[in-house]
Amino acid sequence: MKIRSIEKQDIKGCAKLFAQVFSSAPWNEPWTEEDAFTRLNHFYESEGFLGILIEKDRILGFALGNWEPFYFGNMFYLREMCTDTKLQSQGIGSKVYSALESELTSSSVKSIYLTTEREIPAASFYKKHGFNYSEKMGFYAKHLNS
Repeated sequence: MKIRSIEKQDIKGCAKLFAQVFSSAPWNEPWTEEDAFTRLNHFYESEGFLGILIEKDRILGFALGNWEPFYFGNMFYLREMCTDTKLQSQGIGSKVYSALESELTSSSVKSIYLTTEREIPAASFYKKHGFNYSEKMGFYAKHLNS
């Protein structure tokens, strides 16, 4: 297995994996590869992009997001992370996350934040890797009628 930075030509493969993973339980979201590509490419094209993938003949997992300035230094918004559903709980996500954190540390990023549902396996994955649920901060959302 090889771990490396995500490059432009990887976005299509990441989108294919993303659509497969997030269309499955526990998310069951109706992602197409085209929609996933649009989302991931948006992050890739945005300032401060950083992404890591793991591959062996194909992309097995990835993590990506964008760093942004804050008063105490740069922070990283981990926008998307996924591992092939058939390979979850085998340490692949941990390898990707560790490589991402190492890259962020060497780039002088001071903190990482993310959003995820509290009652799914991903939440325990992030807790295992040192993330804490913030009692102080809230996540607010509003759907707009269009």
